[in-house]
Order: sequence, then C-alpha cells, then structure tokens
Amino acid sequence: MSKLYNTQSDFTTGFKNFFENFHLRKTQLKIIPPILFGMILSESVSAPDIARVLKDEFSLIQYDSVVKRIRRFFNNTLFDPYAFYEEFISYIIDNYKKKHLDKRVHIIFDHMFSHENYTVFMLTMRIGKQGIPIWFQCFKGISENKAFEIETIKNAITKVSDLFKHKDLELIFLADRWFNSIDLLKHIDSLGHTYCVRLKKNIHVYPYDPKEGHIVQKYISDLFYYKYKSTTYENILLSDERYKTNIVFSDWASVEEPWIIVTNGDTKRAIKDYSYRFGGVETVFKNQKSNGFRLENISNANLQAFTTMYTLLCVAVTYLTILGTEFSKNSKCYRNEKIETHKTYIKNGIHCKQRIMSLFNTGLTLFHRAFNSIKYIRIPFRFILYDI
Repeated sequence: MSKLYNTQSDFTTGFKNFFENFHLRKTQLKIIPPILFGMILSESVSAPDIARVLKDEFSLIQYDSVVKRIRRFFNNTLFDPYAFYEEFISYIIDNYKKKHLDKRVHIIFDHMFSHENYTVFMLTMRIGKQGIPIWFQCFKGISENKAFEIETIKNAITKVSDLFKHKDLELIFLADRWFNSIDLLKHIDSLGHTYCVRLKKNIHVYPYDPKEGHIVQKYISDLFYYKYKSTTYENILLSDERYKTNIVFSDWASVEEPWIIVTNGDTKRAIKDYSYRFGGVETVFKNQKSNGFRLENISNANLQAFTTMYTLLCVAVTYLTILGTEFSKNSKCYRNEKIETHKTYIKNGIHCKQRIMSLFNTGLTLFHRAFNSIKYIRIPFRFILYDI
C-alpha cells in the first residue's frame, strides 16, 4: 500500500504547532486546526460542510455531533476573534519578506456586504495583484451606523499603522470615493502615511484664479483637465474646510471617466498607486465569497458566530495566499508540480509573462493536490509571506 503524504493529521498538526504559542485555551487550540483544515478542503465556512470532510478522530463521532461541536466553538464568547487575528497578522507582518527597494506597501480599506445579513469593514494589504486581510470588524445587517462612522475607520487605520510601526516601510492608504472625508485624510497624514483617495465631482475646491487675482470657489468638476494625459493641482484648498492637498486627474485612455485622486504624496505616482485598489481588496472579497468559501451562504448566524467564522476564513485566505507566494518564490521545490500560473506571449518582439492564476487560487490548487497525495509535495506551515 502506498504511503499518503499531507494527510488531515499532517495539516492539523502543522496548524496546531504554529498556533500553540498563541494565547489560546487548550480546547480552542484543539478545535481550530481541524476547522481551518475543513474550511479549506470543503471551500466553505458552513459547519455542516466542514464536518462532512473531517476524518480521523472525527470519524468515530456522529456527524451531527461534529456539526454541533463546530457551532459551539463559533458561538463561544470565551474566544476573542479580534485578539486572535491581531496576534496572527502581527506575526505575518513581522516576518514579511519585502523584496522591492522602494519599501512601498499599499493598504486598502472598504466595506463588504454579505447580502443584507452582514457588513464587514476591512483593511487589506496588497500582495501582487491581490491582497490579504490585515484588519476587520463585523457588523450585523447593512444599516449599522457604526460600520460607517469616521471614528470607526480612523481607529482601524491607527490599528494598522501600529502593526507596521517596527517595520521600515512606507504605507500608502487607498480608498474609493465614498471615503473622501477631510477628517480621514488629516488623520492618515498625522500618522505620517500617504493617502490616495478617489474624490466625488461635487466637492468644492478653492484654486487661485490668475484672472481674478484671488482664490475662487469651484466644484472639482469645473476644474480644467486634459483628456489624454493626467492633470495635477498641487497645494489646492479642498472642501469648505480649505484643507491644503494635491489633486490629480487621470487621462481618459482606459476609464469611462477620469479618476480624481486626492493625495499628500508624489502626484506622479498617484494614479498608479490608486490603480492597485481594486485588485488589493475586491479579490479578497471574491475569494471569501463566490471564488472560494461561499461566505454569502451564511445568513442566520449571530454576530459572535459570524465574527469567529469570518476570522478563521481570513486566516484560511491568508494561508492559501502565502502558499501561492511560496510556490512562486521557491519554484525549485515544486518543479515536478505543473500548475500553469502564467502564460507567455510575444509583444513587439519582446517575450512577456502574464499571471493567469491568482496567488490564492495557486495556493488552493496546491493544497488540494497535496492532500492525501502518494508523492511528497512540500507544504510549509511557517506562515512566511513573500513579496510578489
């Protein structure tokens, strides 16, 4: 009989060894690894789906009892999901292998809605063309005012800033036009970081008019901008608070209407920096939902259960992304694993390479291929994130 590698026991032991130095109770340390393994294998956050794929010691327990055990953990108020994830992501960031010399790290913040059942405010960190969750807060329903309050968002940004305080990195915060609060921009600037936030057209600006010889009030949409190249306004007064900052209009070459970006950083990089926003956050939401773990199937869990479930989901997404970076960076270890992650083509006589499989899906593919394999496939549990 052939030996099987990367069994359920191997995965759960790997996760347990990693988490044993965390501030967890013994019962929590015992149940988290198999739940995490079951989530990834079943590609679901639902307790019945997780229980269905668990074997080994769980095979000796009735299926309904396994489901109840998982749900008891999700509902256990003794488990603090936010403290657990802060400890987890602090380790990831402390051991992050940054390779680019510019030391720029893009942080994106946005809201995610799971139908009308839950709202999640999340900050993600861009890795390649996608991201990993680094901070989040869950709310019941989609009309909870606290989820959208400026103080909630400022607190989250401060928490993320603290995560990187011992790292020699430059944080650039990216957000869509729903976050163009002057208070928010001032807060990011006060922490010593850069912001690139898209603006709405109906905000007042106060440019200097050389014909009038003084500052005049206009809407942003009334400012002159070029169609085929970017247009920059430096040290312009924004909104009725007359906050001094920079505004950059993108060209129309690749968008239906020009982006209007406010930034306190390098105006020459503002458009490029903001272009990372979509991939850095929307891919995370997609991986958690239709492209991965079908989070939208959860509708009636209480807030404690949903938050615990969501926390482990974020761990799973981060782990699979890490596996994807591992596969990309240490390709010699996987030379016998033919996973087509890129395609090559020739453009203007130059050989080009384009990624066709995300880091998350690369990690997920590698996980499934390695599980119960008759050949050895390297699956690390060091949780070391590589820059891509």
